[in-house]
Amino acid sequence: MGNELNAALTAALPLIESLFALGVPGILLFLASIPAMAVALVFILDYRHGKRIERVLAAYRKDTQEALRTISEKHEAILQEVSEKHEETAEFYRKNVTLVKNYERMNDTLQTLVVNNTRAMEHLSTIIEARNR
Repeated sequence: MGNELNAALTAALPLIESLFALGVPGILLFLASIPAMAVALVFILDYRHGKRIERVLAAYRKDTQEALRTISEKHEAILQEVSEKHEETAEFYRKNVTLVKNYERMNDTLQTLVVNNTRAMEHLSTIIEARNR
């Protein structure tokens, strides 16, 4: 403990000697400049803080732009995929409409065939009945 105190006094001795060399006006001027030094220190620290915030914001902007670009690319890919699926579905419905129209035409043809066959059977039935009398 004694060695530490002696080391501290030895280190502070040049500072104390320089204060005595300044005299009373120098000491008063030094004491008056302490608030100015505190204000200067605050300005310096604020400037360094502002620079650090600018670096953080620049990195944040870069990361945000990269994330937005990635999301935009994914969005475009999904939109393209959905568009392709929509086109497939639309083509499927167009083909179904054509198929339904073909079935309706075939149904009309079969209906006409059944009607004609029924008439032919009725006519044959009438001819057979007329021969048997």
